[in-house]
Amino acid sequence: MSRRLDTEALIFGGGLEVLLNAELEPLQAGERLTVVTGAKATALEIHSWARSGGHTASDEPADADGRFLVEIERGPHARVLGDPLPPPSDALRLRDGQLHTSELRASHDVPEHAAITGGFAPLGAVPERGAPEFDWALSERDAIWADDVAELAEQGTAAQWDASKDIPWEQAAGLPDFMERAVCQVMTFIAQNEYAALYVPASFLSDINPAFPEMAMWLAGHVHDEARHIEVFTKRALLSGQPSYALASTELSLHSLIEERDFSGSALLLNVLGEGTFLDLLKFVALHAPDPATEAAASLAHRDEVRHVHFGISHIRRRLELEPELQGELVAAAERRASRLTQMSGLSPLLTEGLTVMAAGSLAPADLARGAQAVHGLMATMEDNRLRRLRSAGFDAKTAQHLSDLHTPNLM
Repeated sequence: MSRRLDTEALIFGGGLEVLLNAELEPLQAGERLTVVTGAKATALEIHSWARSGGHTASDEPADADGRFLVEIERGPHARVLGDPLPPPSDALRLRDGQLHTSELRASHDVPEHAAITGGFAPLGAVPERGAPEFDWALSERDAIWADDVAELAEQGTAAQWDASKDIPWEQAAGLPDFMERAVCQVMTFIAQNEYAALYVPASFLSDINPAFPEMAMWLAGHVHDEARHIEVFTKRALLSGQPSYALASTELSLHSLIEERDFSGSALLLNVLGEGTFLDLLKFVALHAPDPATEAAASLAHRDEVRHVHFGISHIRRRLELEPELQGELVAAAERRASRLTQMSGLSPLLTEGLTVMAAGSLAPADLARGAQAVHGLMATMEDNRLRRLRSAGFDAKTAQHLSDLHTPNLM
């Protein structure tokens, strides 16, 4: 039994080949399609087109209207060198008209072991054979995954802000010279650290197997966040023309952070310890900012860093639940970093002085005493919150204390 297809005035190069492919695609080998056309030239072309696709074609007697008929028998060859497409799955669920990233996994499980040689096949797509092979370094789910990574990636997209438009830059003018110097040095210190917070996740991005698109989205968003942090803190540091120092001790600390090439070890050092400690620093800067621009920059960056820290805690906790023996390797990563930083005795005086002046609001002795006390309180808060985050990540109290003690005096 042959199906009948009236092509009307369609010609090759004008859409006819699209229609023929659409009609032949669902047919089984050996099934037939009768094509009707009013143009003899088109009928002749159908023969060569069919042969090029592995089909056979034969002329049929013209119909009552004198139109030309060509019968095509579907050949055994597929247009794509891949497995047949599976039956359609359920449509993705919308929530109040929104399609959330977590819904991508409604019909597609997260693979435990993704094919190391797999290519850039979007989730749910059937890969065609013959593509080049890749060699993805991060192809094991449990080495990189966090159960809420899709939600975190989506939150990052929804929380984007503009470092040019969303900061009240005009309200940063008119500070006394001593205060502007303090602010600019603190801003430079933060920007310097944000470079490492950008380069570390960026260095892992090209290792992520495309079978984990949520992880690629997350790391790309992380990198975008940090690029914006570098932008906003550099802008504030340069706004008045006041120069500041990029500290060598900070460079030493950040260099040791970039040297960690294990994903989970890096998540501990950067996301849990470094960015976790920076949460308290950014909150302190926002609280004591002498101008609305500085406050906005610190507050908006803090909002982003909350997500980064959350990912680190979620990832480490999941890994330790699955592999409790991994705790020793994570501790070793922190110990290796600490061993490279033995010449660091504490925070740079330039940073502590800048924070003290910001908290004091003036150079009056009584205010400076209050500012110094506030900085001491910040250090204590950082310690308490580091321990809390480490415990939340799955470390016991003794190990959490050891890891906190090992954390770099540079804060990041």
